[in-house]
Amino acid sequence: MRWGKTCVINVNFPRALLLAVCLAGQQVASGVSQTNFSDMRLGLFVHYTYVGRPYEWGCTTWSDGSPVASLDELADKLDVQNLVRTAASMRTQYLQFTTWHANMNVLFPSAVMARRLPGHCSRRDVVGDLIKALRPTGIKLILYIHPSDGHDFSRQDQDRMGWNDGPNFSRWNDFVNELLAEVVDRYGADVAGYWVDGGLPPQVERARLRQTILSRDPQAWLIQNSGRDPACVDFGAHETFAEPFAASEWQMNAVISSEWWAKQGFLRTSPEMALKYTVLQAGVPGNAGGVAWSAGPHPGGRWETGVQEFAERLGDYVRRIEIALFNTRPSAAYPTSNGTPLRKARIVGTESRDGRTTYLHVLWPPRGKDLVLPAPADGRTFTKAARLGGGEIQLSQDAREVRLHLGDGQTWDLVDTVVVLK
Repeated sequence: MRWGKTCVINVNFPRALLLAVCLAGQQVASGVSQTNFSDMRLGLFVHYTYVGRPYEWGCTTWSDGSPVASLDELADKLDVQNLVRTAASMRTQYLQFTTWHANMNVLFPSAVMARRLPGHCSRRDVVGDLIKALRPTGIKLILYIHPSDGHDFSRQDQDRMGWNDGPNFSRWNDFVNELLAEVVDRYGADVAGYWVDGGLPPQVERARLRQTILSRDPQAWLIQNSGRDPACVDFGAHETFAEPFAASEWQMNAVISSEWWAKQGFLRTSPEMALKYTVLQAGVPGNAGGVAWSAGPHPGGRWETGVQEFAERLGDYVRRIEIALFNTRPSAAYPTSNGTPLRKARIVGTESRDGRTTYLHVLWPPRGKDLVLPAPADGRTFTKAARLGGGEIQLSQDAREVRLHLGDGQTWDLVDTVVVLK
């Protein structure tokens, strides 16, 4: 699904805007160069996990459903190049990856774990290999961490690590912070941020966790699942994605298959719906992180049925509109309210960083060629309109409304028609 349409030129349209509109579908707008989590619109969230003991939610399996035999087998069989190619095909700006999950089995050689909790670290440095593979792409890496994972430990390991000590849980916090210090010291600025799962129960000394990371990497993004405690983090995140698929100021993490990790699931989210929701998040003032679509690979470089096709198709859709999605901010003329359900978001507005160009994403097109909108919220006056990728659009505006009319031979795209307004 690539651009191959002829660009229809209106001689009265500014040449600079025409050039941007005509080439937008052929040139790749840089979507991976930003350094702010607030600038992020699209991510891939990858769980790749081994538990090693009974766990109610399960963990990564081989594609035939058989269990992974050991942490080292899981680590050794991750096809890092395939993972990065999949992320790149989706046009993702960042990749979130599980450094450890249930029962705290970490995917890198750890002197801390070897000393404190033997058998809970891999020989292969999966995180290091992932960093190397990501570096040429510009895709940012966020590490998933779980500083309260003691609840999944055996009672013996809980007692050994101080999980059951009671306030101030000093032994547990000494352990967690020593491990995090090791991670940040090892990978440094190659990791853009840390996604904190498991909530922040009494066992976690929040300010100390923040200090451990930021004292070593002051630029690191700190994101909390299901919360945003300023004593520890700067950004909030959700992991529950269900009807009405509402817009949020917080990052949304959404499973596209039946589970966070690969276990013979089937695709349950279409790329078309994913594109619409990605755009919806981009239009919310104050949003940080956009949406991270979640799927994990099987060992050996395979994915659950439909996942790679999802990534490729979503990437094609994003490529068409990325000038109106990446390196933008929510529109001042047509802002999207926090909590807006996807089905009610007829249009979503984004705008260029300088505010001079408004991109109007028509997610649910009208029946005819006319789209009537209320007057811009910021009082601006538009003088020119064009369709991203080429095509004339007639524009009229008065004190009450803005009216757009498609030209001859033009139809609304059922996924996202982007109108460029000047």
